[in-house]
Amino acid sequence: MKKIILLLSFFSTSCFLFHCSDKSSPEPEIDSDNNEENSDPFIDSFEGNGDLVGYTTNNPEVLPNVGRRSGRYYAELIDNSDNQTLHYHEQQGRLDAKLVSFPFEFIARNIGIGTIEDSQVAPSASGEPFNFAGVQLHVLDLESPNSAHVVVGHRGSTSFTIEGKNTLNGNSSVNDIGINEVSDGRADIRIVGKDDNTVTVYWQLPNLNHADKEDNWTLYNGTGNLPGQAPTFGEEVYVGLITYAFYTTGVPFVGTCDQIEIEE
Repeated sequence: MKKIILLLSFFSTSCFLFHCSDKSSPEPEIDSDNNEENSDPFIDSFEGNGDLVGYTTNNPEVLPNVGRRSGRYYAELIDNSDNQTLHYHEQQGRLDAKLVSFPFEFIARNIGIGTIEDSQVAPSASGEPFNFAGVQLHVLDLESPNSAHVVVGHRGSTSFTIEGKNTLNGNSSVNDIGINEVSDGRADIRIVGKDDNTVTVYWQLPNLNHADKEDNWTLYNGTGNLPGQAPTFGEEVYVGLITYAFYTTGVPFVGTCDQIEIEE
């Protein structure tokens, strides 16, 4: 009898120490759809003043005055000699980008053009300038002229607009959403990268109170598609900010952005 009591006592103690399972209470099944940890979106509100932090920059020498100023991305375009800032066909201006993986969502808040005196007041469209700031997607080889972009500003006689562009092997296809659609020369831009490595583009007038007010996105030109044939993007792509001009009409001006948000 003592041996039996000792054995039962040992078994009970072992179950306590080593967590013997209770067959009457099976462990809950793991939900495979929620097996991965949810990561918070990346947000850069460009706080303070100084250089941009943590960006991959292509062709910085063509637009040297880019950084953080008073809590904004701030690109001062004062020289466009030889069209050095231009993004068109094989010409590639400056890009400040983050490396992201499909699928993703990228939002640029209150992005557009302003004057040297006041970055939040759009310059006039006198002389039919091509002055833009916006978002570009670029293949991993930054030397390769394969990209897509959505930019806000003046497009010649179509002022205060949003331009969309696909550049495939150095050949650009371009259109826009029409004149005076963004009357302040500023907008929010949203790009959704899908599982098949293609993108859908949205825009809205700046939602300056987006923390408390819901966004109201509009598909670019009703479809969300940029014109022409898009480059073939791999599993990863550079997505970032550009500011550029075509020749010198409207120069100098500045391109600014309040915040970017990236969710992968």
